[in-house]
Amino acid sequence: MSNEALSQNEIDALLTQTQGKSANVQKEKAVFTYNFRKQKKFNKSNFVLLESIHKRFLRNIEVTLTNVLSSPIMSSLAAATELSYSDCMDSFSSPTCIYTLNVNNGLGKFLLEIDPNFAFFVIDKILGGNSKEITTMDRELSLIEERVMNRVVKFLIEDLINAWERVEKLDIKVDGFYAQPDYVQTLSSTETVILISMDVRGTDKTLGYINLCLPSSILESLVLKYDNVSDSNRLVVQSSKERNDLKNNVMQSELSLRAVLGHTKMNVNDLLNLDQGDVISLHSEAKNPVDIFIGDLKIYKAFPIKKDNSLAVKISEFAQNNDEAKTQLSEP
Repeated sequence: MSNEALSQNEIDALLTQTQGKSANVQKEKAVFTYNFRKQKKFNKSNFVLLESIHKRFLRNIEVTLTNVLSSPIMSSLAAATELSYSDCMDSFSSPTCIYTLNVNNGLGKFLLEIDPNFAFFVIDKILGGNSKEITTMDRELSLIEERVMNRVVKFLIEDLINAWERVEKLDIKVDGFYAQPDYVQTLSSTETVILISMDVRGTDKTLGYINLCLPSSILESLVLKYDNVSDSNRLVVQSSKERNDLKNNVMQSELSLRAVLGHTKMNVNDLLNLDQGDVISLHSEAKNPVDIFIGDLKIYKAFPIKKDNSLAVKISEFAQNNDEAKTQLSEP
């Protein structure tokens, strides 16, 4: 072991190396802040369900508004966002048209915001105006205008109830109307909400937007029970009425049915030289049954007959296994 003392340069070099290692260790153990007030409550499958519900709501209001305004109305889902109640209210315009909706007699309240520009467009159309141009309105609705919009909102609420019916039957009623977001105090500022934003368009221009603010306190009882479903793209179970309506529509659908007497092959030159009176030989005999096609599927075999002075065919058998034929018919 050497008894020589370290020089000053060696001591400085050793201290420098030690400080460098300490800095690296500190960097690896860096601590990041976490905001408990903005933690996410809803997963992807919840948003898939909510988007499915409100896309149906949009289809409903397209029909409703088109009938009420006698003008084609289209809509689309712009976004579904999770945020705090205070951030949601900050995103609303001022003045605006906010309706508080009482859900299931005290379960909670939805907020429905209608763009004031779109509200004035609706009022103008109902009262007989042309509404060729969309003008920016910076005033609150008058009492008469508010009453006109109340009637339209009642139709929209019926459409919203119908859309949610696939998940749960809701009782929704208008609880109040506000022109200023600051006056609406239905939740604490830190409460988590889902903001559903929807665009409304005419044939050639954007008319405005409709927003729905859905509190987590209500959604947790309506939506989170679907968390155990692993497939986030699952289809919402249809109500019995919808299934019956779909079945009736399918059963009334028309399908092409054709009887093929036979077939042959012919080159293009012979085909172009065909003339009246020419006979084309088929690869089938008159005594053999003909094939019956439904769409592109060969399902039956039948014999040609004559009924009431009309040509017809009499089905004799399935062209394939009975169950297999029915399975093919039932496939989309």
